Amino acid sequence: MDTSDFLWPEGLAGALTTSWDDGAPEDRKLVGIFNEHGVKGTFNLNSARVARAGEGNDDVREDEVNSLYAGHEVATHGHEHPHYRKLSDEEIARDIATDRRELERITGAPVAGHALPFGGYDPRVLAKLRECGIVYSRTTKATKAFALPDDFIEWHPTCHHNGPLDELWQSFMASSDPAKLFYLWGHSYEFPRDSNWHVIEAFSARAGDEQSVWRATNMQVFEYVTAWRGLVRSDGETRLRNPSAVDVWVTLDGNPVRVPAGGEVA
Repeated sequence: MDTSDFLWPEGLAGALTTSWDDGAPEDRKLVGIFNEHGVKGTFNLNSARVARAGEGNDDVREDEVNSLYAGHEVATHGHEHPHYRKLSDEEIARDIATDRRELERITGAPVAGHALPFGGYDPRVLAKLRECGIVYSRTTKATKAFALPDDFIEWHPTCHHNGPLDELWQSFMASSDPAKLFYLWGHSYEFPRDSNWHVIEAFSARAGDEQSVWRATNMQVFEYVTAWRGLVRSDGETRLRNPSAVDVWVTLDGNPVRVPAGGEVA
């Protein structure tokens, strides 16, 4: 992908997205931190675990999913959080489809993102995700880099929250790549376990103060990049047409220009 004229929404030259697994009780505190600083999160839920919430545990309950994660994103993480590579094709598809169906029932909205349970996958698993209508899936392979994925169905994050956050954020902000993306992932229950809530609090405050960075959910990033990649360029590249439903931004003659959804620019 040639990103020489790529820009994030409103002409910004960098984006931050985060991803959190399992629907643990600590999501409540993490969401509060994010809301305070304007950071966006994608929260990957196991619908079977949500259904069992309150039965001797304090996991996120079905009746609080919509209010707790308002302004963020709910995505799938496997109905029962299984090891997909140990399952048959039919079992993989059933688990993914069940999780998606239940989460859509709870949220009342389409749910098409995914985080791979245990980070385990192979080509067979990725194929089943596509067949079940999943448009992106996050692995656990830290790249320590800021490039956009070639294929969102195998989307590698920048780092886990126990990674070298300060060092990587400095490198991210110093990068001149207009398409740079910082992708952070983890589990909220790890913060009290490791006694390091201060890590995500400090990072959120720092990232939230950075006005040059777009803070978005995983799905918002997917939809924006997909729309940008779908721009139709005329012969000689004298005109750009945007057939998507998402406004996109490009650099033309050194200036940020919005290409409106369903519109075109010279």
